[in-house]
Amino acid sequence: MGDIFKRESAANPEPFTGERLTSALDGQTQIEHYHRYLFARSLCADLDVLDVASGEGYGSAQLAQVARSVIGVEYSESTVRSATANFQRSNLRFVQGDARALPLPDASVDAVVSFETIEHFDGQEAFLSEIHRVLRPDGHVVISTPDRDIYSPSSAPPNEYHVRELSRIEFIALLQRHFSHVELLLQRPMIGSALMPEAATPADPLVFDRRGSTHFEACVAIPRAPYIVAVAANRPVPPLPASLFIERSDLDSDRIALAERTEQFDAARKMFEDANAELQQTHALLTETYGAATQATMAAQATERARAAAASRLEALTSETERATRTLETLTAQVDALTQELDHTRGSLRTFLRYYLPRLRKYLFRH
Repeated sequence: MGDIFKRESAANPEPFTGERLTSALDGQTQIEHYHRYLFARSLCADLDVLDVASGEGYGSAQLAQVARSVIGVEYSESTVRSATANFQRSNLRFVQGDARALPLPDASVDAVVSFETIEHFDGQEAFLSEIHRVLRPDGHVVISTPDRDIYSPSSAPPNEYHVRELSRIEFIALLQRHFSHVELLLQRPMIGSALMPEAATPADPLVFDRRGSTHFEACVAIPRAPYIVAVAANRPVPPLPASLFIERSDLDSDRIALAERTEQFDAARKMFEDANAELQQTHALLTETYGAATQATMAAQATERARAAAASRLEALTSETERATRTLETLTAQVDALTQELDHTRGSLRTFLRYYLPRLRKYLFRH
């Protein structure tokens, strides 16, 4: 049985934004990152180690399992605080700093680890110069970056967090300007099968890459690997071992789980369709009811408008009647006054006829 050791993971992970891996993300990206740290772990036993762009801190904690000491440098101060809270080890600490101006003295560490860092900023020469400065003379760096030619083909959208990606040739040339010895490993996540010798052998691995549904490609290295992992030093670098990360072997469980989820999805979709049909029926009924209610409302509104118009007309007629009544009363009073005057005139005329007219006649006959 091999060496069994703890898988480090943050108890309180930061949310995954795409800029750096956190324990909130699993799947392919997590496998890629853990594999790099596990490989570096084998090169850091009993050494003073610097982890540049340590992020959430799980990788630094993985290295601290075997290293004498580990310092994780991270640009984000909030991420440094989170890493410090999540991974408390006597030989591990996290500090805030820029990869192009490392907060460490000269020749202070035996190994530098930095994965998927260099493509995130300009000043890549300064970064390598800083790594060279803090390394002791016999120290080494384990560093990785995506191969631009594989990772970012012209048809793929750019990674918004990458400032300057490097091709394999550019990456090698950059490392060789700062270190006299550079060895490479290529990394590619995959699903497949492993045939490995029971004991160490100098024979090259034989790789078969499935090319669609009709062809295979036989290789002695991993074809179309999107990531480059390099070990560089100013001393000869021992031959690097091939490394295999086994996430699990139950590949058929994905197919079974997919079938079960498809069945659950189909059942949920049927429930949705049934519920949607019922909703449509309810909507139609509500629409019909609403239409009837609307018509009733419109009729009531029309009746109310007619009632209001009739009330307004009645009020106008009442007002006109009151004015006519007042006019009639005035005319009646005038007629009464005229009648009284006429009666008085009649009385005066009768008196005149009865009393004055005979005398007038007598007077006229005399004369």
